[in-house]
Amino acid sequence: MLWYEQKSNDNIIISSRVRLARNLKDYPFYSSINNEQSKELIEIISKAIFNDRISTKNYFEKIDFDNLDKIKKYTMLEKYIVSANFLESNKPKAIIIEKNNNINIMINEEDHIRIQAINSGYNIEKCFEEANRIDNLLEESLSYAFDKQYGYLTSCVTNVGTGLRASFMLYIPMLEKYGHIQSISESISKFGMTLRGMHGEGSQAFGSIYQISNQVTLGKSEKEIIQDLKNITMQIVEREKQLRNVLKENQNIDIIDKIYRSYGIIKYCKKINFKEAMEHLSNIWIGIDTNIIDVCDINIYNIMMNIQPASVIDRFSINEKENIEIYRAKYLNEVFNK
Repeated sequence: MLWYEQKSNDNIIISSRVRLARNLKDYPFYSSINNEQSKELIEIISKAIFNDRISTKNYFEKIDFDNLDKIKKYTMLEKYIVSANFLESNKPKAIIIEKNNNINIMINEEDHIRIQAINSGYNIEKCFEEANRIDNLLEESLSYAFDKQYGYLTSCVTNVGTGLRASFMLYIPMLEKYGHIQSISESISKFGMTLRGMHGEGSQAFGSIYQISNQVTLGKSEKEIIQDLKNITMQIVEREKQLRNVLKENQNIDIIDKIYRSYGIIKYCKKINFKEAMEHLSNIWIGIDTNIIDVCDINIYNIMMNIQPASVIDRFSINEKENIEIYRAKYLNEVFNK
């Protein structure tokens, strides 16, 4: 199952995400909390969601994350349902998912509560509305750690204030090919933004997929943070579009050659590692977008999500000791030879 479907018209902004960090005032923060208190938090926060007074309670599903098998856990990480911090935490934890929307609540991640809303394409306001709706529901029965001067108090000082992290997932292959990523990263950092890999902080960028998000949550309102992110993101989008138009007009033979070579490899390879597969899929994607090759009814981003290690293991019901690269190639062959 994919957590969301890519429907972005311009094939640059893949998805939008908003995350709100919250803590309860009567409990220690993550670094100091013990297991018993963590379990209490799970019960308290769960009751706040599955409350008879809340009309939306039937839309939620609670998952006891600690009792999932390892592959299911890593699949949820690959689909952006949970974070790496949540996965690696040794404290009791749980996740609550709103069944009909792209919303989840991580309990006992770096903070007591992490509300996350994801939508396809350029839908950051919708994400904020959905996350804020859940936040308001929780605050009806929970007391947050809040300071009049500093705002919401969090485990990490960079989240103090609004506790808001807004982000876009971007596909920017032409900016990457022409070596502009470093300069963009340096430029946006001056405005309190950061450019990271596809799974956020500490992750690598594969397949020209990058995540842009705010770093500053203190001293700005939620509206200001989101507007600043939108303004900077659209500048990046315009630069990417310009370079794609140049490719369409000039028909750069070196790039075209890479696109067709990648198409052949993906169609006929018999084993392939994740990094190489992502590079070839990125080349095919830009080829499709610039009308260099015609591949109908293929959603490259969803394929990228499906070739991650845990997703391959889960799809083919294999064990970790088997050669994932062979099964990854098998899946790609099936998709591109229909």
